[in-house]
Amino acid sequence: MFNKGKTSILLKRDSLRCCFLTLLILLAVTSVLHASTPEKGMFLVADEQLNDPRFRNGVILLIQHNSQGSAGLIVNRGSRLSLSAILPKDSSLTGDGGTLSYGGPVNSNTLLALVKVRNHPPEPADEVVAGLYVTGVGVLDEWVDFSTEVVSYRTFVGYTGWAAGQLDAEIQRGDWSVLQADAESVLTGDQGQLWKHLRESLPK
Repeated sequence: MFNKGKTSILLKRDSLRCCFLTLLILLAVTSVLHASTPEKGMFLVADEQLNDPRFRNGVILLIQHNSQGSAGLIVNRGSRLSLSAILPKDSSLTGDGGTLSYGGPVNSNTLLALVKVRNHPPEPADEVVAGLYVTGVGVLDEWVDFSTEVVSYRTFVGYTGWAAGQLDAEIQRGDWSVLQADAESVLTGDQGQLWKHLRESLPK
């Protein structure tokens, strides 16, 4: 016997289920699209097929991305130079056992630092990830509150740079995957394994 009321309930239930599945798909698509959008404070993870020796197996922290262009620091590559070789002997950074990392091929005379602070950053400085700031090595070295404010830091020689629209084109081409960065991975993660770990965390 045809039960009109029961059929109506089943149709409503199926309709709700379809709406719920559609919502989940839209949320998943939105998440993927957001994850592929470069912004300051995100990682660029080099594709396995990227053969440029400067960026092969590289992980870059974006410190700028706007209409003027983009800039970042390679966070998983050491430098052949030591920090003590390029800073004055009385520098607080060399005495602190600081090491130097290779930030990228642009402007090898530029020395930048990523620093995590307890309360207040040095000036000038720009927050990249929550609690993690980018500033000049000279600014950090001369900061009177260095010993009381600094939790951890890294220094870099050079940086990576893109003209306006260039990075977006490289991402569209598949050279880079984009992931949210975090201070722990930048400062205390195993830099030798960071690229592999991030590649494995990418959605299949």
